[in-house]
Amino acid sequence: MTDIALRGGTLVDGTGAPARRADLGITNGRISEIGQDVRAEDEIDATGRLVVPGFVDIHTHYDAQVLWDPALRPSSDQGVTSVVAGNCGYSIAPTRARDRGSLMRTLDKVEDMRIATLEAGVDWNFEGYGDYLESIERRGLGIHFGGYVGHTPVRLYVMGDEAYEREATASEIEEMKRVVADSIRAGALGFSSDRAGFHLGDGGRPVPSVAASQAETEALLRVPSEIEQGVLHVAAGEEFSWIYDFQKEIGTTVNWSSILTYPPSWTSRAPFREKLARHLAGRAEGADVSVQVTCRPIVQRIVMREPTSFYQMPAFAELVAVPENERERLYADPAWRARVMEQFGSGQWIDPGWSTFRVAESKVHAKLIGRSMVEIAAERGGTPWDAVCDLALEENLETRFEIVFANDDVEGVSELLRSDGCILGLSDAGAHVGQICDAVMPTDFLSSWVRDRELMSIEAGIHKVSGEIARIAGIVDRGVLREGLAADVVVLDWEALDPGPERRVHDFPAGGERLTAEEPSGIDHVLVAGTPIRRDGKSTLGSLEPSRWPGQVLRSRPA
Repeated sequence: MTDIALRGGTLVDGTGAPARRADLGITNGRISEIGQDVRAEDEIDATGRLVVPGFVDIHTHYDAQVLWDPALRPSSDQGVTSVVAGNCGYSIAPTRARDRGSLMRTLDKVEDMRIATLEAGVDWNFEGYGDYLESIERRGLGIHFGGYVGHTPVRLYVMGDEAYEREATASEIEEMKRVVADSIRAGALGFSSDRAGFHLGDGGRPVPSVAASQAETEALLRVPSEIEQGVLHVAAGEEFSWIYDFQKEIGTTVNWSSILTYPPSWTSRAPFREKLARHLAGRAEGADVSVQVTCRPIVQRIVMREPTSFYQMPAFAELVAVPENERERLYADPAWRARVMEQFGSGQWIDPGWSTFRVAESKVHAKLIGRSMVEIAAERGGTPWDAVCDLALEENLETRFEIVFANDDVEGVSELLRSDGCILGLSDAGAHVGQICDAVMPTDFLSSWVRDRELMSIEAGIHKVSGEIARIAGIVDRGVLREGLAADVVVLDWEALDPGPERRVHDFPAGGERLTAEEPSGIDHVLVAGTPIRRDGKSTLGSLEPSRWPGQVLRSRPA
């Protein structure tokens, strides 16, 4: 007997195939029938709606949040039914007790995960990656969760604190390979590494994966092909061309992050069209390599007490090592301010785009909210950076500033989104939560770019947030509406679709704050493995015991 039938809707199956009118039947959590006049005891009227696969988010950092928020909000409210964590070489397993403090301090500096929240929210009742996945399963999941095992914790696991300081020996590399293989066999979707070169971790030191030799990185990247299981992700930075020939050699599917549009003044970043041309040439030569792009501008709300976005700059490396309660000294120092301003103008690090550098949130400076630092500096005197420092000091370094760093070139973003092998990623959901809320990316992409800008067909747009990403992440039974596959389904009111406004809340462990999204519109129903977690526009997870939540741990499988 069919458990649930979605009747009267227009089916967009996630493959890119033309939409068609069809009913969809679900039995025991899987799609049992697609056709006409499908009946069931529980019927959902989808007339005038699109019936599509659940969205897949390939670039999240939910590794820690999943342990205290198994609903994984706001992603689960936005039609996302599967997430991939552990990106950029940062997972929280495997981990030894000796390394947990260092790992938390690195996540704090790189991903803006507050240490107090990590200490209160993660019970660390695991060591190996398999133990970690089992810990997640015991808590229950609102949506499906999978993750890469990351280069940074693997290095710490084998080398301890020396992972930050030196290259590994041959025997240490072999031990790391064993740990990666064991993690993938235990269910990790694959392996990820950070080779970008500018991320600073514990104590202001470059993150462990950056200390690794290229030979070590490639040795670990070979593990999935050697054991015939898993996929790969690399945060490649500016030097990425090697990935294409390397992929053809090993045969394992690779995705890397990212290509963004930057202001021309960023001389340290190659123009995006130059990067895109190199990517397309590699694809044309047969490399199964995808690059992540995003449909959203890189806009961050930064607080100067912990300005993680600036830590790649040498002057801010001085700040990293200074306790938070002593940082006012540097912000007040004219010499330090001058060094920062010089580096801002060098083109080698960050162009803050002073006209887009605005006051975003402030109790002390409420009348200045929305105004640019150029305007404020003209009134106060000094440079825009002087104005930033002064405002921050006047509010105990708690003023939040909004900065548009990159990816606000609509024409350029359109070109990236349409290009072969450019996949929708980089939501960073679970990280930088005080600064961004890009977990809404799939909904934003469909509403703003597919519907409003008509960038591509609805069928192509749905494929881009579902089937395309599932394949690259190695998720074999989701992302497409097909008989026999898992029933991860979203029912959309296409014309009403909107991700909803952002709001700041303090609902993380230890009172941690984050930006999240209000309830979206146009997402009428969401089913995860055949169980409704959203019905008639409202979440239903609260009515279910966590033990009955339908989300599953997504594990890799042998080829």
